[in-house]
Amino acid sequence: MKKAEEIKNSEDIVISVIIVNFNVREFLEQALYSVRRALKDIPSEVIVVDNASVDGSVQMIRQRFPQVILIENKENVGFSAANNQGLDIACGKFMVLLNPDTVVQEDTFTKLLKFFDKTPDASAATCKILNPDGTFSVDCRHSIPTPLTAFWKVIGLAKLFPKSKIFGRYNLTYLDENQCYPVEAISGSFMMIRRETVQKVGKLDEDVFMYCEDIDYCHRINKAGGKIYYVPDSQIIHYKGESTKKNNLDYVITFNHSLYKFYKKHYQQKYVYPFKWLILLGTILRGLFIFIKNNLELYFPVIVDILILNVVLFVNFWIRYALKGQFRIEDFFNQYIVINGITTVAYFLSSLFFESLNRDRYSVTKIIKANLVAFTFVSALTFFFNQFAFSRLVVIVSAIGSIILMSLWRIALRAFRRKTTSALSRDYFSKRTVIVGFDEETRQLLQKLQGYVSSSIKILGLVALRNEDIGKSLNKIPVVTSLKNLPEYIRLNRVDLVVFTTHNISFEAILTTISQVRNPDVEFKMVPGHLEFMIGKSNIERLDSVPLVDIEYAYGKPFNKIVKRIFDFGMAFLLLIILLPWHLWNLVFGVGRIQNQMIYDYGKKTIKILDAKKGSGLRFTLNLINILLGKISFVGAPMAKEPGEAPVFDYKPGLTGILQINQDKITDFQMRETYEAHYIKNQSLFLDIEILFKTMFR
Repeated sequence: MKKAEEIKNSEDIVISVIIVNFNVREFLEQALYSVRRALKDIPSEVIVVDNASVDGSVQMIRQRFPQVILIENKENVGFSAANNQGLDIACGKFMVLLNPDTVVQEDTFTKLLKFFDKTPDASAATCKILNPDGTFSVDCRHSIPTPLTAFWKVIGLAKLFPKSKIFGRYNLTYLDENQCYPVEAISGSFMMIRRETVQKVGKLDEDVFMYCEDIDYCHRINKAGGKIYYVPDSQIIHYKGESTKKNNLDYVITFNHSLYKFYKKHYQQKYVYPFKWLILLGTILRGLFIFIKNNLELYFPVIVDILILNVVLFVNFWIRYALKGQFRIEDFFNQYIVINGITTVAYFLSSLFFESLNRDRYSVTKIIKANLVAFTFVSALTFFFNQFAFSRLVVIVSAIGSIILMSLWRIALRAFRRKTTSALSRDYFSKRTVIVGFDEETRQLLQKLQGYVSSSIKILGLVALRNEDIGKSLNKIPVVTSLKNLPEYIRLNRVDLVVFTTHNISFEAILTTISQVRNPDVEFKMVPGHLEFMIGKSNIERLDSVPLVDIEYAYGKPFNKIVKRIFDFGMAFLLLIILLPWHLWNLVFGVGRIQNQMIYDYGKKTIKILDAKKGSGLRFTLNLINILLGKISFVGAPMAKEPGEAPVFDYKPGLTGILQINQDKITDFQMRETYEAHYIKNQSLFLDIEILFKTMFR
């Protein structure tokens, strides 16, 4: 790419790439990196028109891409107007309209230039466009939407019957995605146009603020006698919905309003009047569907929780009244409805307080807190108000049942939808992850990822570019396969997440690998060379700051110590009572295998505990006894059998713990120390329960 001062009024520019940006800094940065590689040997210019972004996009361009021609708008003038600003100053023989949330291959522009050279009647063209999971984006080529074609799309029949030449006409879903052919329209996310075509057809229609401007422009090319082609010789990735969120009511209204404007401009005089109402009806139905769907997605957790709460209370009340012998249905409902209403309201308010209704809807910790507060409040009523004096056992059993059921459905949902969870966030289920790269930058990335104590990443290994590197390692993480064999490795090892380091791997290799996998259950993320963030389909995760460890530790606080001891004693006692026959069997028939075991704690002091020479069942029984005696905890430090294995900090040994569940992440003593410090800094009953859950689902 040439610098701005070199290309003014220049006639040797072959390609002018125009990108309109609005608050997608990280995606824009990755797009510019890929464009720079793809234009390496082509006389070209890149023009970025920024629509008053507030996320630092302009500063990033000036700092990292000084050769880019930058137009800064003081307000958001819309997609069409911003593109026209770029077209006004572009000098290239070909104009490329490109979305900021895309990644192009190194050969994309080269392949399309070759196509235009051998296809002189081509006025515009696009390449193959992939979704972030490697599947084909059907929006990249389509028909001009006549009122009837648009109606099939907006009411959903196009999606239900994609192979139908009638219903699937809008997105041409009945055509082969790997064949080249002329089409009526292409996506504005990547549109390559001859300069002569722009001069003949004119610029984009600025009456269309956003959406359908590409359809309108393609329609005008067709009317001017031009031809538009779909060329799958190369491919790009489009992170749809990042520059504009497409699954919300605002999008539906704006899109269909633009579609109606297109109809009014080109078809109102041609088609009979009722088609206007078909478009309007489709818009209303589509908008209503999205509105209901979005609200169900937003509020269904609290609906499910309140339903569980009511069912648990009802069952416990029913059992309580049935055991009394003299069951009167009116007494049952009179008391049940009052208590049910109070508990429901208390739970709703406590959920609001702990933000589990919106921000942390799937947080098991927040749900436990909300239940404990709600049932504690209801239980207090039985002491102060006689009219609410019902069985406190009902309160306790209902609280336990409600917590268990609400937690279980969240855990099940997380297991089913692991790929939608942030990789760096805390979760009970680990993402089986491979990192593509084998160099110093990869080592630095590993150190950053391993430094996130609470992340859900479980690194299976590294992927090298060469087969000769298989078996080597970085930071004790082995190279498990090569990039060529990665798709098969993903299939055999149930990989959930693939992280590409893009500084020394071609985008062509990345996109080819993603397209070969084509599995919606596998997430792909890219990390640029500066290692500041990862971009993926659902979010951007920053890597430039690792949480620091504070000096004040929660583990040593008297309240936390008391709560932890009560939990240990209560849970161990409960498990011993519930499984008493099994424990007695273990003790009677395993008495000859019981022995004393010396373990080390902080300061390398020894602790004597009961252990078994063999037999996991007997060892479990003895560990419950050790917990009752206060020698160990459910959650704590590893049980060190050598002085060198003793914990760095002063906390009790446990059956499981933060070190035990993160063994695959800890590569050196410093990292072990970081994990231990994280635990004693943040220790609480809820963190212990979370670690127990993670242990159960490992």
